[in-house]
Formats: sequence, C-alpha cells, structure tokens
Amino acid sequence: MADDKKINVDLTTGVGVLSFPHLTKEAADQNKNDKGIPIYDCQFLIPKSDRETAKAILAAIKKVGEAKWGDNWKKVRTPLRDGDKEKDELTEDGSVKGEKYPERLGHWFINARSQKPVAVVDRGRSPIIDVQGETYSGCKVKVAVSFYTYSVSGNHGVGCSLNGVQKIADGEPIGGGGKPAVESMFDMLDDSDDLGLDEDDLDADLDGDEEVEAPAPAKKAAKKAPAKKAAAKKAAPIEVEDDEDDLLDDLDDLDA
Repeated sequence: MADDKKINVDLTTGVGVLSFPHLTKEAADQNKNDKGIPIYDCQFLIPKSDRETAKAILAAIKKVGEAKWGDNWKKVRTPLRDGDKEKDELTEDGSVKGEKYPERLGHWFINARSQKPVAVVDRGRSPIIDVQGETYSGCKVKVAVSFYTYSVSGNHGVGCSLNGVQKIADGEPIGGGGKPAVESMFDMLDDSDDLGLDEDDLDADLDGDEEVEAPAPAKKAAKKAPAKKAAAKKAAPIEVEDDEDDLLDDLDDLDA
C-alpha cells in the first residue's frame, strides 16, 4: 500500500555521453516550454556496459514511484529509455529513430531538465566559463539529477530534474558539432619526436655544423608499432550479453 507521499531522490551518474545540451542562458532562451519559460536541459546516454548507473537510476525511480503509487508505479511513465528498443519507432519526419539517432544504439538514456540555471563544472569542480564551446553533443560527462513524481492533466509518471553537469573528457562529436576528441587529432609524442629528430641531429642543426638527416623510416615505424597495437586493443568494443538487456528483471533484487 502506498503512503501517497511525494519524495525526491538525488543521484549522480557514472560517465556517459552528453546529447542535445541547452546549458547556457542563451540556449535555454531558445528552448522555452509552452508557457514561455526558458528550459535548461540535456539528454544523457548511458552505455549498456554501465549497468551500475542504469540500476541506480531504476532504484531511484522505484523508490519515488512506490512512495506515491505502491506496486502500480510500473504502470506510469518513467524517464529511463532504451535506445535499442526504440530504434524502429517513427519520428515526426517519418524516419526511424535508429537512423535519425544512431548514437542511442547500445545505450539507455534519460532526458533531464530544469527551469533554473544548472551547475556546469570541469573535472576539478571549477565552473566552466565557455559552456557553449566545452559542453557539446558527444563529450563525456557525469550528470547530477533528481527524480520526482508528477500527476498533471491525467498524466502520471516519474520525472527527472537536471541539477548539474560535470565534463569529464572530450568525445567524438554527435552530428558534426562540437570539438573532436584530442586522441583523434594528435599522436602522443616524446621529446625526440617534436621535429622528427633525435637529440644529436637537433643539436647539430642548431649549431649549423651539418645538415640534418631524417630518421630511417624503418626505425620510426618500429617505434610506433607498439603504440598502434595498444590503441587498437584499447578501442575494442565492450560486449554486452543479450540476457542483460532488460533491467526490469533486476528490480526485485533492489532495495526499496
């Protein structure tokens, strides 16, 4: 039996991908609701390898839902969605979601919003000055959110309020916007790689004693081979077993 009370549950996620951010006043003013109120919001993509974040979100949804509706909480709308399950649904322009939003495949996601400005900070928790430039669709972030219940005009559900965004790292831009990841732009170099010279050649060139000879291609290729091999190993995708797709099966094991 529900207590018919309204509670909020605060949560900070693990690292995911930022999408559709409206985190500045200028962006919020272009993102007003039907009452003309500026809205700060974003979509947060959770890799399906991060089951801990997804389960924590479900636990929060369950807690606020049960407090309001008891066992009937599963019948109301909830903010956690599955990009793979929605991939064949049609959008307003007639395309399917899997084609229009390919970044959602392999992810769960939530939409979080606020009518008030939200904190946007860096890894050291210092405020980001250039929010528009630094927080773009595709960068890696954590989000701080609150879950609550609502009943409006016959619609009942659990909502998600956005409290803050912490940028963790650059990422591959979604839809061609934002900044590319540093890893995709530059190789890692040591001191002798700066000009493609070793230290003896560099000293000789600066002294004007002799011409600089380029390092032997075979030697340079051998030097770079381990780095490429390591990069390939790091980029290997994380596989998620099919029987882990439906997180609702885990709810009976969560604490109320």
